[in-house]
Amino acid sequence: MEEEADKALETKHSTAAQAANIAKQAGVKNLAIGHFSARYRELDGVLAEAQAIFPGTSLAIEGKIFELDA
Repeated sequence: MEEEADKALETKHSTAAQAANIAKQAGVKNLAIGHFSARYRELDGVLAEAQAIFPGTSLAIEGKIFELDA
């Protein structure tokens, strides 16, 4: 999450907010974020951080199915 932005930069990852900003700037319809740090036992905060910027965000969790428009 954004409070770990320095750690994300160091490990060459993005925060949920950074991913959401990129999706917003790119003009995409949807964003699926995944590859979550083990430090996040609950993912509600991660999703909320991204959705505050880009409402079309979902969590890419194992077993979730996404239907894409052609």
